[in-house]
Amino acid sequence: MASFVEKTPVVDEKTGSRIQEAPVYQQTHVVDTYSEDEPVTASPAPPPARQKFWHYFSPEDTPAERRLILKLDGLIMVFLFLAYWGKVLDSSATGTAYVSGMKEDLRMFGNQLNYLNTVYLCGFITLQIPMTMLMTRFSVNYFLPAADLLWGIFTLVQYTSTSVNQLYAFRFLVGMLGGFFFPAAMWYMGCWYKRNELSRRGAFFFIASQVGGMSSGYIQAGAYAHLNGVHGIEGWRWLYIICFAATIPIAFVGFIFLPGTPDRPNLRFLTADDIALARARMASEHRQPRQKITLKIIRNVVFKGWHFWVLVAFAFFFSQADGVTSNSGLPLWLKQQGYGVEAINTITTASPAVTIVSSILWGIVADAYDAKGQLIGLTAALNIFACVCLAIWDIPVGLKFFAFYLTGTANAIASIIYSWANEICAGNAEERALVISTMNTIGNAFGAWLPIFVWKTVDAPRYLVGYNWTIALNVCMVGMLFVLSWFWNREQREARETESPAQGSPTLVEKSSV
Repeated sequence: MASFVEKTPVVDEKTGSRIQEAPVYQQTHVVDTYSEDEPVTASPAPPPARQKFWHYFSPEDTPAERRLILKLDGLIMVFLFLAYWGKVLDSSATGTAYVSGMKEDLRMFGNQLNYLNTVYLCGFITLQIPMTMLMTRFSVNYFLPAADLLWGIFTLVQYTSTSVNQLYAFRFLVGMLGGFFFPAAMWYMGCWYKRNELSRRGAFFFIASQVGGMSSGYIQAGAYAHLNGVHGIEGWRWLYIICFAATIPIAFVGFIFLPGTPDRPNLRFLTADDIALARARMASEHRQPRQKITLKIIRNVVFKGWHFWVLVAFAFFFSQADGVTSNSGLPLWLKQQGYGVEAINTITTASPAVTIVSSILWGIVADAYDAKGQLIGLTAALNIFACVCLAIWDIPVGLKFFAFYLTGTANAIASIIYSWANEICAGNAEERALVISTMNTIGNAFGAWLPIFVWKTVDAPRYLVGYNWTIALNVCMVGMLFVLSWFWNREQREARETESPAQGSPTLVEKSSV
């Protein structure tokens, strides 16, 4: 056991020199230290103060905290949003390139496009956990932008491909360098933000994927229309050049602005006072700094305690249930009803719009009212209702449109689930990284092949098997929600019972520097 009340020197990451004495933010409780021989648990942080959902800050936030939060939003969230948007831009570029001349130029045939996607997923899945764990050992303000820069370079070299075999190698490397970004970003936010700040910021980060999907078609269509043949380069090759051109400045934004982590900060834009306050904020959440990764820690995370298996199982049901958002069959049903291409493209943009709005709204409400479990249950109920309507199929047209659009809420709880994992695994930074990356990996691993059997093209536009499968998944997700809540409530109760009454509730008290 070690008291957090101390004078914490802030050290420049590059030179190792001490910058200045930081003011001390006193903790009125004792922070537990982690032992390799024990399951990873943390004393419960006090419940956050209720706030109006339209308020940006918590009533408990001091003026110094509010200034720090605004700084962090500008330094961290802008980069994460832009970088994730760039990843989505590239992931859709290959499909566009295939129908824009790549198939003929590289003499592709048969299922080679599917093989390209499979190779990409192999890189994406295989190294997602190792890359996320590796990030915990390096300075995040260098590691994340460097990976983004390398990802952009390998995205660029795809335009030089003269054979599909070369493209296979490039796609694997692109998947390897980009696959870990989502769990890494969720882990990184957990290094700086308190639990009543995470869900809305996770939602802001997540909607970059929806914005990227909505904008990629316009960007790629414009690039092909105006650049095809320029400098003797085919239009499909320009798509990869455009992705590279968008990525490089984003990577340098990360190099310049990312603040590192509270235990290993980049002091370019944060002061010693900011770092001291950030460390105190994380200590009040019982969120421990990074330590050396050992096999013993990994074994304890996986085989001792409930965090790993319950959260990963929960993530499996969520990640497969949200497949209804992209596989609902709305475009094919519209085509069957006689809608033109322009009308189909316009109408279907409402689904990602629903995801964007619901993600932001859910994130705000989850933070303001500490309502993660309630919102997950609500989302499951909404999607069960939508899938029941679509399974029946012969329903009024207005209700069918409503059901199709309602499936857009399935993705809205992504930020809530991963924010909850940050909170539950607060006691150890390496556990947070392993659990969050495994949660994402398990979803992608099953998502790579399950849809082939569930969302069969021959069933379109009425995917009866898919709708019933989604209903079953949501029911299982609600069941796992009860299991997760039971374990989490028990852990919090046991931690409160073992805590000394004299410790009281953790609070931050600013004291003058000595």
